[in-house]
Amino acid sequence: MTASHAIARCHCGAVEFRAAFPSRFVAHCFCQSCRTAHAAGSVTWIGFKKNQVELVKGAEFINNYESSPNTWRKFCTQCGTRLAFESAREADWADEFHMPLALFVTPVDRKPHVNSFLEERPQWAPYHEF
Repeated sequence: MTASHAIARCHCGAVEFRAAFPSRFVAHCFCQSCRTAHAAGSVTWIGFKKNQVELVKGAEFINNYESSPNTWRKFCTQCGTRLAFESAREADWADEFHMPLALFVTPVDRKPHVNSFLEERPQWAPYHEF
């Protein structure tokens, strides 16, 4: 039997989400904003519609940072883990909730299948061709 959802947690476990399948995508993002916000060569995101994601615990530990106009990055105030990306800037993203794939402690419904903003990838950052 296939699972109907997956669980995601921050590093300290204070914040937990439950995301219902199907996900919309799993993508490696190479944009400069994601790379610097996560101090990484890329960030692998899994996207859901907002109504598919439930906050199970830890609302009091979530804070938002507006990284650019109408774009917010959520993080845990206890451990600093980056939790999510939301944006009203792009019409396609307005109803979406993007989470780093690395937060998931149970399997998700798909593997990464696309590279985003590949033109912003630094030469030293590895990538996979799809």
